Amino acid sequence: MWPIAILYILSLVYSTIRYVAFAPENAANLPVFVVNKAVSMSAALCFSLAFLAQRRAARGSTPAVPARAWFRAGIFGVAMHVPMSLSILEPSYFPDFFQKESGRMSFSGEAILLFGALTAGGIYLLTRTDWTRRVRWGLSLATMAVLFTHTLVMGISRGLNMTAKHGYLPPMWLLSLVGIALGLAFVLADRPRDENAASADAV
Repeated sequence: MWPIAILYILSLVYSTIRYVAFAPENAANLPVFVVNKAVSMSAALCFSLAFLAQRRAARGSTPAVPARAWFRAGIFGVAMHVPMSLSILEPSYFPDFFQKESGRMSFSGEAILLFGALTAGGIYLLTRTDWTRRVRWGLSLATMAVLFTHTLVMGISRGLNMTAKHGYLPPMWLLSLVGIALGLAFVLADRPRDENAASADAV
């Protein structure tokens, strides 16, 4: 659907401007390093938009893009993000995730991997259809919470880096964090009060 495609395209444009246009030395890393940043942000925003669409549907509105479509677009992003991230997980790409003395991953680096893995596990559980509405809501809340933590720890490790080198543009982890926070708010606002009530468009 066009809104999903536009989201991914805009994320790629932003990533290219921030990491290549203002830092041409990253041009050789466009296929994975730069694209991965766009894909990861798009995936996070897709999950938040899925919960927004779900809330609108529960209120009787018809969202332009169904919640399931946003959720599947997010899964697509995760399926790209995980192998691309692992393929470049080394100090030359992410020095903040490693200890300088031993070369092993730092506490924050391993925490990022842990919360990323928990997020992937939560997304997998949400693809199942045999949960009650209350259990699905709890899984949604937990998954968005660990995704928020995954992104926050990454941001704390890497810093804002809003310098001339990046055109004073905010880092993509910060934009993702804002979007995830909104997604958490959408999930909290959609808390089920009736165990037997069916969601109009559950992810």
